[in-house]
Amino acid sequence: MTRRLLAAADLVVGPVVAVGVVAAGLLLADRITVPAGSNVGLALTATGGALVAAVLAAAAWSRSPLVAAPLAWVGLAALPALPLTLFLANTPHYLFGVGGDQQFRVAFLTRFADSARLADFAYADMPPYYPAAWFWLGGRAAALLGVDAWAFHKPFSIATLAVTAVLTYALWALVTSRPRAVGAAVATTLAGFVTLAAYSPYSWLTAALVPPLAVLGLRLVRRTGGSWVRTALLAGLVLGLAAVTHTQILVFAGFVLTMLAVDGLVTRTARPATLAVTVGVVVAAALPLTLVHWLPYLLASAGQPTYSAGQHFLAEAGSRWPLPMLEATPVGALCLLGTVWIVARFRTDPVARGLGVTVACGYAWYLLSTAALAFGSTLLAFRIQPILTAALACGAVWAVVPLAGVLRDRGVRAGACAAVVTVLAAAVVVGQVQSVPQDYAWTGTAQDYRPDGTRDPADANAWLGDLHTTIDGLTGRPPREVVVASANATLLSYVPYFAFQASQPQYANPLADYPARTDEARRWAAAADPGRLLDALDRGPVRAPSVFVLERAADGTLRLPLAQDRFPDPRQGADPAVFAPQLFDDPAWQRRDVGPYAVLVRADVPPVP
Repeated sequence: MTRRLLAAADLVVGPVVAVGVVAAGLLLADRITVPAGSNVGLALTATGGALVAAVLAAAAWSRSPLVAAPLAWVGLAALPALPLTLFLANTPHYLFGVGGDQQFRVAFLTRFADSARLADFAYADMPPYYPAAWFWLGGRAAALLGVDAWAFHKPFSIATLAVTAVLTYALWALVTSRPRAVGAAVATTLAGFVTLAAYSPYSWLTAALVPPLAVLGLRLVRRTGGSWVRTALLAGLVLGLAAVTHTQILVFAGFVLTMLAVDGLVTRTARPATLAVTVGVVVAAALPLTLVHWLPYLLASAGQPTYSAGQHFLAEAGSRWPLPMLEATPVGALCLLGTVWIVARFRTDPVARGLGVTVACGYAWYLLSTAALAFGSTLLAFRIQPILTAALACGAVWAVVPLAGVLRDRGVRAGACAAVVTVLAAAVVVGQVQSVPQDYAWTGTAQDYRPDGTRDPADANAWLGDLHTTIDGLTGRPPREVVVASANATLLSYVPYFAFQASQPQYANPLADYPARTDEARRWAAAADPGRLLDALDRGPVRAPSVFVLERAADGTLRLPLAQDRFPDPRQGADPAVFAPQLFDDPAWQRRDVGPYAVLVRADVPPVP
């Protein structure tokens, strides 16, 4: 009974403690001066890493689970939170500010901070395509706390990483001893650091759980290790969580579990009938959460033309096979040790088998992603690299036991062996934690939202406040009721307007038909006169914008930047839609110039319901 209560506490109380640790860390960081560009942050990170390592060592050494569990929750939450909190101490933004992928992520949070209604982050009148659970929860929390969504992105992301570390520990504690579970959770978190998983915390939330899920899946296939029904329900809930947070992780986790089932049938460690029942329970547990997100989208897409460019991206990390065991880093050393142990014990140890199948599926995913290039797509293999690295690093935790046995055979006492292992583990933790500022230096976080003050016309952020005020003043409507075609894409991240077009085709909802909307914008620009422009807007196949935010060119024309999917060519630039200013010489339009932009508002358009 005590074990069950502890397992429940890991899953329920542990995440709450993790959020508390992050909140305390952020409050403390606000009181500490960390000069930008100085070595103060580096010193604090290194010393803090040593203190976190000491807490984790105490959790692993403690013989009382009632003491070990809270220490593990605190230490594991602080492991990702401490270096990132110090690294971001000089900015209200999270990694990369509101640039790159963060642009649509902040827009998604902004959407749900404004309304709890399930909606796409960009387009009006359609359900979301990208799983929205993490953004919905963050947006609603921001609204409850009275914090702007863009400012809440940072604490919410760090809290997610902390909670993920604790949940990883909770799952590992179901399949191994608590000291090993601490080690596996630490190895997983460090693997997340080196693979830059912190850049997309909502993906890491379930990606980090795949290695322990694989070991649980092997138990399910073989019907070993306690109540298979509880295990099946838990596996299904993890899959359901993946379904509403990151589709690719759902598919990959399903791929791993399927390979484990095939392995069970081939090796005759599973009976087809019992395996079918187990699969049914897992699917039944995953289905409710899955349908919350996917049912509205599937119903809306039935019989409709779609265009998806989401897989039209080949990152450098996805273009070469990951070999973390050959990297000269602390985590690289863990992966090398883990690789040796997994290969050596694959046939005899169920943990090695579960981790080995996960790694094999990771490399198979890379192979399939390369093969998909022949069909003009990819499988975004770089998203799998953190899982593969985590699985190999976790193997090192189990390799320590035979390594300690070798030391004992050489006459080293058990206490000395444990001390050696603890010191080496602490060194790995400190070494990897103190490298975080260098590893993430490329994510530049100096962006800030400046609604007033002295402004540089070349700085798009400098005009956001004036653009927002102008649009709201001319429309007289809440932002959620307005569709904007904007030359300033960042505006749509900070304010919950709907967009006529997403800033990049990879972010676009397939229901939006990105190329068709781009062509539609060009047709508007080619209109012969104001009347025909209004007619084209009214007769278009989708809801037209009632607000244009256009760049004012030196020749007097007004320009709307456009993008184009040219995969495998990484360039997405396209010629802008160029509007003659005379097209808006009609009483239907009101114009205000704001810095380098022209704001054109049509007031007689019905609001978005």
